[in-house]
Amino acid sequence: MTDRSHISTWLNSWARFPFAATIILTPFRYRVTILTRPAEPVYRDYTDFLVFASDIFLVLTLTLWVAALLLYPRRLTAGPPVLSLPIAVITLLSLVSVSFSVDTPLSLYHVLRLFLLAGLYLYVLDQINSLGALILPVALQIFIQTTVGIGQTLQQRSLGLASLGELALDPAWSGISIVWSEGTRYLRAYGLSDHPNILGGCLAFSLVLLIGWYATAPAKWHVLTSSIVVLGALGLFLTFSRSAWLALSGGLLLVGVMLFKTGQHRGWRNWLNLNLAVLIVMVPFIWQHAGYLGVRLNWQSSFSQVSHESRAVHERLALNSVANQVFAGHALSGVGVGTFPVALRQQNPDFPFDYQPPHVALLEVAAELGIFGALFYFMAMVGPWLALWFDRRHLDFSADLIAVSGLLAAVTIVGLFDYYPWLLPPGRLWQWLAWGLWAAIYLKNHSRQKHA
Repeated sequence: MTDRSHISTWLNSWARFPFAATIILTPFRYRVTILTRPAEPVYRDYTDFLVFASDIFLVLTLTLWVAALLLYPRRLTAGPPVLSLPIAVITLLSLVSVSFSVDTPLSLYHVLRLFLLAGLYLYVLDQINSLGALILPVALQIFIQTTVGIGQTLQQRSLGLASLGELALDPAWSGISIVWSEGTRYLRAYGLSDHPNILGGCLAFSLVLLIGWYATAPAKWHVLTSSIVVLGALGLFLTFSRSAWLALSGGLLLVGVMLFKTGQHRGWRNWLNLNLAVLIVMVPFIWQHAGYLGVRLNWQSSFSQVSHESRAVHERLALNSVANQVFAGHALSGVGVGTFPVALRQQNPDFPFDYQPPHVALLEVAAELGIFGALFYFMAMVGPWLALWFDRRHLDFSADLIAVSGLLAAVTIVGLFDYYPWLLPPGRLWQWLAWGLWAAIYLKNHSRQKHA
């Protein structure tokens, strides 16, 4: 028994390495196509069966962890019902949706992914109880992606890193994401991700977590951490992702307010000083890109005056409208997890925009899983905030709990304006990681206060 216990402990320790690699590789678009399933004109990534670099390390993490449990069985933490119950039901409903799917194989592919994400949630709940284990991989994720992204915007082209999954980029090409101002097409930062919005979201989530940790971190890490934060902030700015900017602002504001309200004055001062330092450093870059920034923020009615922005606004409105129609036609069963673009093509063969999900995660869940899927997804969104409010007298609001609450707020904000926290692997990994981190640290803080 002792030997089995030692081996189990060894496996758990080694699982931390692929887990860290999963976090580092989360934004990477590097993938292998397992099965090509063309459904023109639907974007191939919505229908093909893909294995991403992060998938490989997530499977390795869960394999080592499960092997450790089989060698030395023990009771797992169920997690707070406000999160664990909705996540369990969403996972089961995704399996049920296969029976009603407009593309059964595609839904099965997404069911497998959701079960792996449920495993990630349980792993984090069982193995991670502080942010210390995540800070290094999060910092590396920021450094790698922003270094590449900044280089792309400076060169206004890709950097020749196709072997690492970098897209071929040229602002003159159709389909490449740009900001248009005064006749100039300006390339947005992609990094090694699929799209600037995805990169922006991953950077926003990472920065909220890193800044939240910095607030009470040992002083010896302040210079290095602040350098990474400044670099990440510049990379995030150059993605020109409005939802990511809003997510970072909302997450950081929540962290600052919670630090202040809970009397953690040293942490609050560190938080304030770091944010002011970042703003000071960013001023010249904001000034230099003021024209492009104005276009993205509807300065001088750019949403109606600039054709590129106007089309994007009308596309989002049209997608939300047809998503409501798809949901109304399949309110109980949904069209099957992961199949919205296919269902949209079948229902609207003459749709004037790209076949893609609506830019509201909850609306996409409703269309794919039906009303009950939407209900439980909504419960997962609001449950943690209700728990914090009603249990506030029984919680020790540690810096870790405040930081992961800021992360959860940031991911939730992105889900109000984009679909990738529900559909795409990078967004899903961050969403389920945020849920798992919040659940684990919430339980730790609740238990600490209970036994104080």
